[in-house]
Amino acid sequence: MLTHNPKPPQPSSVLSIPASTGGSPNCSSMSPSPAGTSIHARPQVSVIIPTHHRPVLVERAIRSALGQSFQDIEVIVIVDGSDADTETRLEHLDDERLHVLCLRDSVGGADARNLGVRYSRGKWVALLDDDDEWLPMKLSVQWAAAEKMSGEQVFIASRFIERTENAERVLPKRSPSKNEEFSEYLFARQGWTSGEAFLQTSTWFVSRQLMLRVPFTTGLKRCQDLDWLLHATSLPDTQVEVLTEVLAIFHHDERNERVSRTSDWKFLYDWAIANRSLFSHKAFAYFVATFCAPAARKQREGWRTFLFLLKKGIFGEYSSAKCLLLLLVCWFIPEANRRHIRAIVVTRLETREKSPAVWVNHQLSRRSS
Repeated sequence: MLTHNPKPPQPSSVLSIPASTGGSPNCSSMSPSPAGTSIHARPQVSVIIPTHHRPVLVERAIRSALGQSFQDIEVIVIVDGSDADTETRLEHLDDERLHVLCLRDSVGGADARNLGVRYSRGKWVALLDDDDEWLPMKLSVQWAAAEKMSGEQVFIASRFIERTENAERVLPKRSPSKNEEFSEYLFARQGWTSGEAFLQTSTWFVSRQLMLRVPFTTGLKRCQDLDWLLHATSLPDTQVEVLTEVLAIFHHDERNERVSRTSDWKFLYDWAIANRSLFSHKAFAYFVATFCAPAARKQREGWRTFLFLLKKGIFGEYSSAKCLLLLLVCWFIPEANRRHIRAIVVTRLETREKSPAVWVNHQLSRRSS
C-alpha cells in the first residue's frame, strides 16, 4: 500500500512504498500518475535513477538530468531502502518533473529499475546511475535518433567519458558492425585493451515497451547490464544503435569498484553457463578469458582454476591464439600493471591523432561557463 509522505507538499512528489514479496511493488497499487502531474501531460522521456546512500552524488545526477536541453521529461528517483539523508537532500530540489519513490526496504538495483520502469509514463526510458552524470545534449541527441527508428523495441547507447582519479578515456571504442553477432560485439575484442564495447547503463535510451518486455533479472547480484543486453538483443525485432557522440560521464573509482564489478569468478562463470544459449562460441571463450580469469586471479585462485578456465573457455569453445594470450595476460599480469600499460598506450595514441577528448573538454568548458 502506498502512503504519502506526511511532510508538507513539495513541488516534486515523494511517495513511500513498502517492498512487497519478491521486492517488486505492484504498480497497479500506485497513483496512475505522479502526484501533482496531469495524467494527460505524459512526458516523452522518463529518466530512472536508483540510489542507495549516495545523497551528494545522486543530487549531481539529478541536476544533470533536469538540466538537459530536452525538457519534456520526468525524473524518477528510486531510493532503495531507508535513507533519511538522501530523502532530506532531495526535498530541496524544486522541480515538478522530479518524483521520488522511497522504498522502506532495499530491493537491489534490478528491482529498483524495474519499479521505475513500471511507474514511468514516457514513451522512452533513459537510465542514469546515481554516481554518473549527463552532458546537456544527451537526451536531445538520443531522442532525435530514436524517433527516426521504426518499431517499438529500440535500444540506443552512446559513447561516454570514463573518468578515473588519474585519467580520462572515451568509450566504447567502436559501434557494432553490420550483421555482427551482438554477444561477440560485447565480449570478443578486436583490439587488446578493455572497453571496446562497454555500453555503460547511464548512456541507455530504450523504448518503454522493450523495458517492460525484458525487465532486469530479479536478484542478480552482478552482470545486470550484460544480462539485460543479451536477453533484449536476442529478440528478433530489437533495433540497436550505438551513437558516436559523447553524451555522459562515467565516474569510475578504481579504488572502490562498483558492486557490478566485484570479483567472483564462479558467479560470472555460472551466470554465463546459465545463459549459454545467448553467447556464440567465440563470445563465450572471450568472456572466460577477460571476465572470469581476471576475477579468479584477483581472488588468488590457483592452477586448478586456471586449467579449468583454460579447458572450458578456450579449448572447449573457441581456439584462438589471441583469446589464449588475453587469458594469459589477465592471469599473469596484475590488474594495476595492466591499467598502467593501458594508460601509456592510450596516451601515446592520443598524441598521434586528434582525440575525442578534445571535443569532450570543449563541451565541459561550455557547460561550466
